[in-house]
Order: sequence, then C-alpha cells, then structure tokens
Amino acid sequence: MEEKDKQRIINRYNERLTLYGDDIRTLASGTDERRRLRFKILSGIGIFDGVSVLDVGCGFGDLYSYLNENNYEVDYTGYDINSELLSVARRKYPSVHFEEKDIQMDTFPEFDYIVSTSAFNLKLETVDNYEYIGEIMNICHEHCRHGVAIDLMSSYVDYETAAAFHYSPEKVFSMAKSISKRVCLRHDYPLYEFCIYLYK
Repeated sequence: MEEKDKQRIINRYNERLTLYGDDIRTLASGTDERRRLRFKILSGIGIFDGVSVLDVGCGFGDLYSYLNENNYEVDYTGYDINSELLSVARRKYPSVHFEEKDIQMDTFPEFDYIVSTSAFNLKLETVDNYEYIGEIMNICHEHCRHGVAIDLMSSYVDYETAAAFHYSPEKVFSMAKSISKRVCLRHDYPLYEFCIYLYK
C-alpha cells in the first residue's frame, strides 16, 4: 500500500477515536453481536488450544478478549499500523503483545494462524484493491504454519458505500486458489461479507 492510502486509513480511525474513544463505533464494526459473529467465523478456521495467533489490523485487540472468553488458550499477538489504536489495546490488555507493524514492509515471524477482520475494506486510491488483497493473502500464507482467515465486504449487497470496497467472492476465491490448494470460502453467515480460509 502506498503511503497516501496508509495515512488515509490512520487518519480515518484517529478521527473516530477522538469522537468515540474506546468504542466499537471507532472501529466501524457494527454492533457487538455482529462483531462476535465475525470473530466466531475467523476462529472457525480451526484455532485450537496452544497455537499462536497473529491478528493483522487488530485495532483494540478485542479478538483476544473473544478468544479468552470462549476458552481458547492461545498465544495471541496483535499488529496494527495505527499507534493510537494500539495504545488503547495495550491499556485494555496489558499482558498481550501488540506491535505497530505493516506486514507488507516489515519482517515478522511465523505464526500457526494469521487472521484479520474488517481491515481491508477501504477503497484504495493508489493501488488496486484486488492486487493489494492478493499480496496480503500471499504474505500471510507464507508466514503461517496452519492457516489464514480474512473477512472482506461482499459484492453481493443491496447497495455499496462510496468509501468501501466490495470484493467479488468468486474472484478472491480464485486468487486464493493460486496461493494454496486448500481453500474454503465462507459466505453462509448473515452479514454482507465473506471469509476466506487458506490452509497450508
């Protein structure tokens, strides 16, 4: 991602953080019920006790709270490009490891599972969204031991918002199949989005 789009994303969330603080509205994740469903679908890739999990675009790190509440004993790490969101995450979960990191630019180690929710839905200005998500899937797949789960906004909607990018599930599935032979597309839950699983 070019610096212009990266800064747009950072500014977008910082403006919301100023307005709402530590609140789901800052992350534009809808209701808590909808977010919990997303977390359930992400964990459905096969996360089990004892594994390491990297949350890319972790925001406030609330996936950690969901995993903890649902008795997943995992080694959780959160990466985000926004230092202000990470400051909130560190206050909320002081025992958890969070880093300001751009996985396209920075080196990082392998994890058992790499997941990401609602992090790649902004319509980019400096690069094609499909090119971008293709690179993200490839980087995550290279750095996972078991699997990758990423949710995206679907093109199967009644209307599209101007700022959001709605991905064709078929196109993303085809791109994922060029990266891994083992791919699963989840478009069976009642949100206007889908989740792609890539396995090693």
